[in-house]
Amino acid sequence: MASTDRIIKMMPAAAKAAAISSVDVPSLVFHLALGIPAVETDNPEAAERITNAIAFKRRMIDAAGGALTAEKVRTLLGHKTIQAVYKAVKDRRLLMVEDNGTQLFPAFQFDGNAILPGIAKVLGATPNTTGWAVLQFLVSGDEGLDGTSPIALLKGSDAEVERLVRFARTLED
Repeated sequence: MASTDRIIKMMPAAAKAAAISSVDVPSLVFHLALGIPAVETDNPEAAERITNAIAFKRRMIDAAGGALTAEKVRTLLGHKTIQAVYKAVKDRRLLMVEDNGTQLFPAFQFDGNAILPGIAKVLGATPNTTGWAVLQFLVSGDEGLDGTSPIALLKGSDAEVERLVRFARTLED
């Protein structure tokens, strides 16, 4: 409990407000994690690696336009159960990343109350690639795309999506 109190005291006010307004446990954990400013350990190298990993994941989620919880995705897509959301992940129709047991769904992959059709094509082309690696590719791009954003291609024409899928296949190499 003392650790929790210490973390809450270190959190910026905006992070506390977001955590308090969280509707469900994964959302609460996500917002608490965003508010943790540092990592404590006796090993400086380990602390730096952990801090860098946390910062990297935050940048990826920010670049993805944020992330939704499974419950928010269920509501958005009009599914009756959360299991339907996880089935879409298993079937490689929906991108999910996991962060310390919290399942997050990058926001860019939704168009209104539907999943962008191109996301299933990208995920289908990368069956053995982790969600974080796919997310990094989609937010960071590939030099072969000549500076074109993969997310923009994902929302583009069928030809643009197919171009993106060709580059996504290289993640499997």
